[in-house]
Amino acid sequence: MPSSKAEDTVNQLADDAATATERLADKAERGVETARTLANDALDKADAKVRTLRDDIRPAIDAVSSRVQDMAARGKAAAAQTREQTREKVNEYADRTSAYVQDQPLKSMAIAAAAGALVALLLGRRR
Repeated sequence: MPSSKAEDTVNQLADDAATATERLADKAERGVETARTLANDALDKADAKVRTLRDDIRPAIDAVSSRVQDMAARGKAAAAQTREQTREKVNEYADRTSAYVQDQPLKSMAIAAAAGALVALLLGRRR
């Protein structure tokens, strides 16, 4: 059967529509691919900047960490030294007190009694 002019026109329009659709699909696909490429490039640049920043601040972080560790070690050493000095002083005062009590037993008892009476008096007033 011979095709009619209307059929030819409809077929032509259908072909034109299909061609236009394919072109639009190709353009959309290229647009998506371009967007994907740009996004990947931006992420690569951001990753490189983060790595560079991390590398740039690493020495500062290491320096601060080193200083904190040094300060902690010095503080610990100072505390140990103070503890030892305190222990020596307490032992010295205990030795002096023992020697005084041995040299002056009656006087030591009188001082202890007076101190006890004073403490009892002060505690009695609080109540």
